[in-house]
Amino acid sequence: MALLLRYRKIIWLIVSLLLLVGVLTYIQLPKRDIPEIEQEIANISVVYPGANPEIVERNVTNPIEEALSSIDGIEEVSSTSTTGFANITVMVEDGLSNTEMVYNSIQQTVSEESEQFSSDVRSINVNTDLIQSNVATYHFLADSIDELLDNRDHFDEIETQISEISGVEGIQIKGLPEQTLAVNIDPDALNENQLQPNVVIERLNEALSPIAIGTEVRDETIYQLSLSDASSIDDLEQMIIGQAQDDEPIRLVDVASIELDHEPSSDLIDYEGQAAISLTIQADTGTNIVALQESIDETVTPLFDELPESISVDQYFTQSTVIDEVYSNLIQSLIISLIAVFIVMLLGLTTSSAILVAIAIPLSIIFGLIPLPFFGVDLNQISVIGIIVAIGILVDDAIVVNDNIQRQFEKGMDAFEGTRKGVKEVSVSIVTSTLLIVFSFVPLTFLSGSNGDFIRGLPLALVFTVLASTFIALTFIPVIRYSQKRRMKKTRKQRAGWLNGILNKIADIYAESIIPFTLKKPVMTSIVGVIVSLALLSLALFVPFEFFPSADREEVTISVRLDEGTPIEQTQSEILDIEAFIQDEADHINETVTYTGDGLPNIFNSQMSRTGENTGQIVVRVDRDSYSATEFIDDWENEIRDAYSDAEVFLTTIVSGPPEGAEVEVSVQGPDLEELSRLADSLESDLDALDSSSVVIMNTDLSQPVIDYEIDDELLESEGIDREQVTSLMQLANVGAPLGTFDDGVDRFDLEVRYDDGDEDRLNLEELEVIGFPDGQGQMPSILSLDDLISAEESTQIASIPHIDGDRAITLEAYQSDDDADLAGDAEAVIDQFESELPSDYSLITTGSADAESEFFLEVGTLFLVVLFLIYMTLVVQFNSLTTPLLITATILLAVAGAFIGLFVSGEPLSFLAVLGIVALSGVVVRNSILLIEFIEQNKAIYDTQLEAFQEAGRARLRPIILTTLTSMAALIPIIITGDVLFRPLAVSIVYGILFATALTLWLLPAFYFILLKIRKSK
Repeated sequence: MALLLRYRKIIWLIVSLLLLVGVLTYIQLPKRDIPEIEQEIANISVVYPGANPEIVERNVTNPIEEALSSIDGIEEVSSTSTTGFANITVMVEDGLSNTEMVYNSIQQTVSEESEQFSSDVRSINVNTDLIQSNVATYHFLADSIDELLDNRDHFDEIETQISEISGVEGIQIKGLPEQTLAVNIDPDALNENQLQPNVVIERLNEALSPIAIGTEVRDETIYQLSLSDASSIDDLEQMIIGQAQDDEPIRLVDVASIELDHEPSSDLIDYEGQAAISLTIQADTGTNIVALQESIDETVTPLFDELPESISVDQYFTQSTVIDEVYSNLIQSLIISLIAVFIVMLLGLTTSSAILVAIAIPLSIIFGLIPLPFFGVDLNQISVIGIIVAIGILVDDAIVVNDNIQRQFEKGMDAFEGTRKGVKEVSVSIVTSTLLIVFSFVPLTFLSGSNGDFIRGLPLALVFTVLASTFIALTFIPVIRYSQKRRMKKTRKQRAGWLNGILNKIADIYAESIIPFTLKKPVMTSIVGVIVSLALLSLALFVPFEFFPSADREEVTISVRLDEGTPIEQTQSEILDIEAFIQDEADHINETVTYTGDGLPNIFNSQMSRTGENTGQIVVRVDRDSYSATEFIDDWENEIRDAYSDAEVFLTTIVSGPPEGAEVEVSVQGPDLEELSRLADSLESDLDALDSSSVVIMNTDLSQPVIDYEIDDELLESEGIDREQVTSLMQLANVGAPLGTFDDGVDRFDLEVRYDDGDEDRLNLEELEVIGFPDGQGQMPSILSLDDLISAEESTQIASIPHIDGDRAITLEAYQSDDDADLAGDAEAVIDQFESELPSDYSLITTGSADAESEFFLEVGTLFLVVLFLIYMTLVVQFNSLTTPLLITATILLAVAGAFIGLFVSGEPLSFLAVLGIVALSGVVVRNSILLIEFIEQNKAIYDTQLEAFQEAGRARLRPIILTTLTSMAALIPIIITGDVLFRPLAVSIVYGILFATALTLWLLPAFYFILLKIRKSK
């Protein structure tokens, strides 16, 4: 300390530098609504047009899954094989240091395996960047979809311009189908010219496959040789594909038409009666969302102005708006907390001391921001709430140092000696108490999974802020007090705090009445205290549980699923009916929008699985001033289900945390599809019959309509027709044949050959004809309709074939009917009974949010034991004793009891953050016990009796204990009153935990310690 005071200008320089760096860090720190949650997941998607689920499973999914099984670092592989599509999700083991290497192995393995796939497989995509932060969603609106499609060039330009903005990761457009250059073969013209479809396809393939023929040297000049090819649609149309009987060339235009066509849309969007296209902008990891939105606004405003008058733009969602609202509330709470803490300090400290300590608060916050970027923490509501919690803790160190220095000055010491001794006397206790805080919160950073990623910013922000406050208390505060003293000619007696007299009277009552009473019958006091504490702990049985509460947002998402095979137009009609029903019947509705098909972009944590033409979503925005999203769900979920019983309807809203799954999730695994479907259907019925179950969702449909075609092979043989000729013609007529990409030098389009069978909705076998050569050579060719060669029969099949780790597995998700129900318990009995009756080779895998919550509490319990052990070992070192630290650590249970009192009285649930608040109390509440026992030990050498030692220790420490308790509470009470629903349980658990721990510690600790001293003395 002497060296520090001698070179105090260096301290000023360091503080100034840290202040500058802290401010710059604040400016540069990304600001967002909630933390970015990392999930090590890769997704593999394969398009296989026209193939049924079993063909996709056999020819695509199984080979890829088998190849992936040899890669180290993969935790789980799940997949879905559906008509024309395979989707495989790969979960990489958590905490791997070589994640990128695993991703590279996945990409390489899929690439090698795809070389063996059928030529009909059109696209294979491996995506390892699945976690996107959606910045904004815009709706482009017009009276009809055709008006929007006619302005595709505008949307392409908008997409291009936005993509070039720094910080934009990607853009997702819904409702704007891709364009295809379609070659539509006319069967009559083809027959008239005696050509087969394969001739057209082969000629087009030749035209689209450039051939490099090298260079040539002429007259000492090197010429690049090239063959002219089709570079425009006109060139394609004039391409010669054969020769007529009159030796005239047959051109493509003679047998086919070429047109730029839109593929069938996978999304139909309706916004307030208008057709819509949505554009969602996704940000890079770590991007400052607010700054990015400003750049987006600057870019899109002139682009939107260039759109035709018939097209309007609606900014449907922006994350920056949510961030502004969240930060406005948090900053308001932060300011109120600062004012409340300052007022509390004025009650017990001199005005100058209160001001000096108050200066330490913003300095600690700014300094604490500096390390955050190095730990991947940005400014979000989780990290900011950590700073608010720290406010009530960090003032303790500054108060203790300032008061102890002032006490030395009042004894007559000069500036140098008084400052040096004042800091020296308390430095060990301050460092110890800081370590206790660190040990209480740092273990929370080791929580695994998405919950750990979500909460990690809170303990880190708090710990760094508290460490900064300790640095300020041991350096900046002494330098200020030293400089002040040197400028003062004499020590002036300063006006004590506003409630100094009252606090002194309370201290006298505590020392003269309460302590003698507890020490008179310490055993009885201890027994009564233990009974009271246990009784208070029992209130935990009556506290409601809610892992993450619903956020106070206006959006409700209604997910709708109709029967498999429902066309997208019919699905949209049904969804619009549901929307009209809500608009007519429900009050407090601001607006609605419908997304039919693949559903919403991921802007409200509400993406659907197994989307298709039979699915869709409705977003309802309620008037938050008079209604809540939760109330809407409670009031209308059953009403909508009853009114539209043919549809599977599910209502959700945004939760204040990572997205939650179903309460119960169970997968039935087995080899045979028919038996597996039967078992899954039976278990679904059992779970759905439970009163505690509101809806049970299966991850496949067991009755997808299908038409089974059977080719008469004997007739083919007798007519001399090749089977592939028939199947190729069916494929060409129904799904077309992809021929790669056509590039005219400006645009690139997928080129596809189609065979016009005269019916857009179905495969028209009557119009499809093949040429046969019956009985071999010498016979006249015959023309047969495919209707003569093929029979058709309607049936049903499983809509998709799900896998878990390579095995077929159908998953059921059961959702709880209401908060009071116990679906997990009820379902456990049903599942156990069902599992006992399973045939051999079939098994169950049970997961769900209930299991995830159990794992969380087990993990938190383990961390709590680690916290207790670290606190205990720190106290053992400080007191050089095993029993005294045990007694101090036991007071943590008093805080736990207080936390449950608060949750019970306030009606707040035992949530994720409430549990973390209880764990965090550990390092906060023991500080009072440490101070009290330290002073008792010091007084034993001064006073004649133990009673006097206890009394004077209580008299001396009651005032600072009350002040530190009040400051800790004052920082969090604004959160209880005006804070977000996510943080109220945290604030309640800490405030009531500190309050009751302080009261019970002051009552019981003297009796406990008195008994301990007697036991030691008797030995």
